[in-house]
Amino acid sequence: MKATAGCIITLIWVTLAVNTYSQSFNFMNFSIADGLVHDKVTDICEDSYGNLWIATLGGGLSKFNGVEFSNITIKDGLASNYVRSVLVDRTGRVWAATAEGISMYDGKSFRNYRIDQKDENNSVQTLFEDQEGHIWFAAFGGHFGRVDGVSLELQFYSYPRASFNDNIIAINQDASGRIWLVSSIQGLLSFHGEKFEEVISNQELGGYVLSIFNHNDTLWIGTNRGIYFYDIQQTEPEIRTVPALNNIFIKKIRVMNDRDIWMVTSSGIFNYREGELREFTSREGFTDAAVNTLFTDREGNIWFGTDGEGLYELASESFVRFGIEHGLTGHPVNAITRDLDGNYWLGTYGGGIVKYDGNDFILYEKDSGLSNTYISAAETDEKGNLWFGTLSAGLIIYDGVSFRDIGENEGLELLGIRFLFHDSENNMWIGSGEGLARWDGSSFTNYTTDDGLYDNIIWTISEPEPGRILIVTREGFNFFENGRIQQGFNDPSIFSNRVNTAFEDALGNYWIGYSGHGIIRVDHETGNVSGYSDENGLNSNLIYNLIYDEQANDIVVGTERGIDRIDLDENLEVERIKTFQRIEGFNNLQTLPHAVYRDSDGSIWFGTRRELFRYQPDKIRVNKNEPIVYISGVQLIYDDVDWTEYTDSVGSWHNVPADLNLSHTNNNLAISFFGNSLRNPNEVQYKFRMVGLKNEWSAVTTNNQASYTNLSPGDYQFEVMAANSDGVWTKEPAVFAFSIVPPFWQRPWFFGIVILYFIVMISLYNNYRVRANLNKILTIEKIRQEELTKVRKRMARDFHDNMGNQIASITMYANLISLKLQNRTDEIDHLLHNIEKHTKTLFTGTKDFIWSMDPDSDHLGKVYTYIKDFGEELFDNTPIIFYADIKGTVSDDIPLPSGWSRQIVLIFKETMTNTLKHSQASEVHLDMEPKSGGFVINCRDNGKGIAADQTGKGYGLKNMKVRAGQIGCELEFLTPSEGTGTIVQFRARLPREKRNGVVKKFFNKTTTR
Repeated sequence: MKATAGCIITLIWVTLAVNTYSQSFNFMNFSIADGLVHDKVTDICEDSYGNLWIATLGGGLSKFNGVEFSNITIKDGLASNYVRSVLVDRTGRVWAATAEGISMYDGKSFRNYRIDQKDENNSVQTLFEDQEGHIWFAAFGGHFGRVDGVSLELQFYSYPRASFNDNIIAINQDASGRIWLVSSIQGLLSFHGEKFEEVISNQELGGYVLSIFNHNDTLWIGTNRGIYFYDIQQTEPEIRTVPALNNIFIKKIRVMNDRDIWMVTSSGIFNYREGELREFTSREGFTDAAVNTLFTDREGNIWFGTDGEGLYELASESFVRFGIEHGLTGHPVNAITRDLDGNYWLGTYGGGIVKYDGNDFILYEKDSGLSNTYISAAETDEKGNLWFGTLSAGLIIYDGVSFRDIGENEGLELLGIRFLFHDSENNMWIGSGEGLARWDGSSFTNYTTDDGLYDNIIWTISEPEPGRILIVTREGFNFFENGRIQQGFNDPSIFSNRVNTAFEDALGNYWIGYSGHGIIRVDHETGNVSGYSDENGLNSNLIYNLIYDEQANDIVVGTERGIDRIDLDENLEVERIKTFQRIEGFNNLQTLPHAVYRDSDGSIWFGTRRELFRYQPDKIRVNKNEPIVYISGVQLIYDDVDWTEYTDSVGSWHNVPADLNLSHTNNNLAISFFGNSLRNPNEVQYKFRMVGLKNEWSAVTTNNQASYTNLSPGDYQFEVMAANSDGVWTKEPAVFAFSIVPPFWQRPWFFGIVILYFIVMISLYNNYRVRANLNKILTIEKIRQEELTKVRKRMARDFHDNMGNQIASITMYANLISLKLQNRTDEIDHLLHNIEKHTKTLFTGTKDFIWSMDPDSDHLGKVYTYIKDFGEELFDNTPIIFYADIKGTVSDDIPLPSGWSRQIVLIFKETMTNTLKHSQASEVHLDMEPKSGGFVINCRDNGKGIAADQTGKGYGLKNMKVRAGQIGCELEFLTPSEGTGTIVQFRARLPREKRNGVVKKFFNKTTTR
């Protein structure tokens, strides 16, 4: 390690030179407008939950989890809103160096420390936690000391020649435990035990020290004259400088590793990496405001605190931007190529041709000999000539000296050039809206539909293998082989929509990008078609470019709203779609058709409306750090409860109770959780489960809350796991355990009382039995008559409200016939009984039939609500717990074909009735999940199940399957993987006329798989 440190210092010393770039990197800015408490940021640190703590000069503290800011000020107990330093100690406590002393926050309350008891000067400059957990501080006026990490008491130390005008502005510690101090007047001091030593004076350095950073026992010393290095372990230390940084005001230094060093200066920030020193200002996408501090979080993201422009993050270097400020014309970049000397040539729409040599942009317009400034295509031939296509005037060739127009006089019969391609046999192919042409080095050959092309509108040209040219037309794929145009693939169903781009992969599959319909993949063996759109994760369905990289096994997709990357598996099937967001530096920017160029190093250049971007796949940092997942809140759904008395104090920050026991009436909970990943925080995904209710994990979702209602008494454990945007899952779940205490009638002592009660009652019953039997017949008859009267009255009233008058009349006439017949036979009695039975059946069926006849009932949401209401009513006051949910969002406006609603309702009424009668279940779960083109309804129970040899027997089950078949749907009776219970699964696929434009509009899926 020592040799490595010395080597890197020597390398910097010898080779360092400041480089500036004609390009912008991706910096993200967060300010007051985003929720930051103040725009003057003085210090940054990170807590164990992955949150950033940001100190500001005038606003107090901000905590940032990547999604939102929460702020702490003097209103919350902070000693002052002027904070110069902040740290989070190993116990989770937050320490702030303020203008009015030190504030310590434990997540609940503040403890404030006064430094000067005379109140003459309490402004604390800096804080530092040592190896033993003590908090060292320095304040204006020469105050220096520490807060004991255990007793939390102040202890002061007087260093030599301390004065009111002398201030300690930086503190650090080496591996031996020695404390290093930067004095604004004296220079570099060390402190070990009770002894101070002046190591380097400001006079010796010829300036004054501003900061120190210990890296491998070498002190990197920032001064107003540049950087100095001091080896701690040398007996006779040597002070060395970096000549390239002489006279630069170095405020902060951070050595990330031996190849990546960052420096905050009075004029901006510098970075040393791989032998280069780079300066970042507004020209490079940063800011020209003064920078106060920098910080690297656990995921490797670099944060900068500025003096007035808030917080900056160097989010990614995978995209580099070139704009007007770098020399571009501001016109759309329509075409890109590279010459044999490594220069890039850009064709613009109305701005001429621009050459980029790696440092400068050089513009070629009409005064440079260019006849047309509207360039639509660009390519380089084997001799180094540059070919440019125009929208109205044929071709322009540049030989390095002058521009020359090529058109009809040279044998080219095309205008409106769309595409140029140079093949492996040194032919130049020209595609247009009028046909195809080929330059073989001496002459042009023109091709149209008369020569075998499917269409004269050419989209793209490529070479899947040497000597075989793929020509994508509006009506299909042609191939050029053996000197002639050959037919290839022109399925009308695939080419009925406008094609923008296409290619053939290594296995011969076709990938086609549409103008508004996403991407399809045509399997070369089976002809099967797979579709990918914004519903699968693409930025947009308007596809302009498909760049296939066989080595990386991925496809880079240029769309109207940004860039995606499709990762492929070994069979070239889609494995994952990655959308480049704001944090990567390319978000919601429109790429342009064919304005793309891939370098040999894998970099891809994209032209946009006003700018040029370079995508560098090797600069993409895969985030291998799993998110920090935690339970952020627990709430009773119908009660507002303060959990403060239940929570741990130090470093918890969250409203989460511990050792919670709830009564059986407080059994409805909402649990919030959060997976902290500061890189792409909005793409964090979750899966969770409630052990004690279900052991299965939920589907993956981006929602960070789960609700549970009507939980039965028992012990529960909620578990949640999170994955970052690169798919790295937490190894262990965050856990919240709690119990629901059963009511007294479910406790053992109550069962004993009940048993004793029944013994007494049985004894009394035996004594009473003889007398009761004498009156039994009369009593039963009396009760029967009374109940019959009540039933008839109730039925008459209900039928009166719901078309019951007519049905009641039928019953009345049947009774009159019965009374008037003197000599009734059994046959007549049987017929009268059937009239009464079918009347009742008619009443019951009429209710469902009338409801189903209502046009409003022919909507999916209404049907599901009707079934759910029936289930809630059926299982009410029964031992069976019934709950229902929808996996997604379903609108009441989704139409169903006529007749579906009645059959679906009857199927699930029969299901729930059978469950109640026969299943011996304790739980019934009804759920509905939207599917592509349809939906699935499941009714699950945990009862004894249906024997495998009985699923085809019984008229009830057969009738249910018949009902499903009558409307073209499927019904299955499944057994869960645990082997107990039954799942009645109804699967429906809506007819195409019901599905198009309806499912997409009204099904809002919450999961992606």
